[in-house]
Amino acid sequence: MNNKAFTLIELLVVVLIIGILASVALPQYQKAVWKSRTAQLYSSVQALSTAQETYFMANGNYATRFDELDLDFENLTPQTSIESPVVSSDDAIRGTNDMELIVNNGGSFVWSRGQFRRGPYLAAGITFVHKGDASLVGNMYCTEAVAKVSPAGKFCKNVMGISTTPTVSVGARFYKL
Repeated sequence: MNNKAFTLIELLVVVLIIGILASVALPQYQKAVWKSRTAQLYSSVQALSTAQETYFMANGNYATRFDELDLDFENLTPQTSIESPVVSSDDAIRGTNDMELIVNNGGSFVWSRGQFRRGPYLAAGITFVHKGDASLVGNMYCTEAVAKVSPAGKFCKNVMGISTTPTVSVGARFYKL
C-alpha cells in the first residue's frame, strides 16, 4: 500500500513552527510600523518648526494659526487635541484620526508639536521648542505626556531608541534628539 498523506503529527509540527515564527515576527513588524509613523511625524514637525521660525523672522512673533504659515497642511483638518494644550486660536491644532500637529503659542511656551492621537503611544510624539524653558529652546525632542504615557520611556526608548534621561517640564518628558 502506497499512502502519500501527511500524518496529524506532521501537520501539528508545521502549524507549531508557523506559530512560533509569527510570534517572533509580529512584534518586529509593529515596531517597524511605529518607526515609520514616527519618521513621518518627525518630518511634519520639522517642516512646521521651520515655517514658524520663518514667520518669526518676518513678523517678530510666532504664528498662532496654521493659515498664517507658509506651509500647506490641507490634508489635515482642525482638531480638538487629546491633551488640551494652551493654544491661542481655533486653527492651532490640525490632524487626522491618528496624529495631530499643534502650533502652540499660548502661555509661556511656544512649540511646534506632533503627537499620536490613538494607539499604544497616545500623546507621545515629536516637539520643537521655540520659546520657554531656556534649557529646552532651539532643539527637537521626543516627547511623552506624563499623564498619558506610562511607564516613562514607553515611546521614546522603545520606538526611538533614546536612552538619555528626560527633562520634565509643563507636564511632558522631553528626550533630546
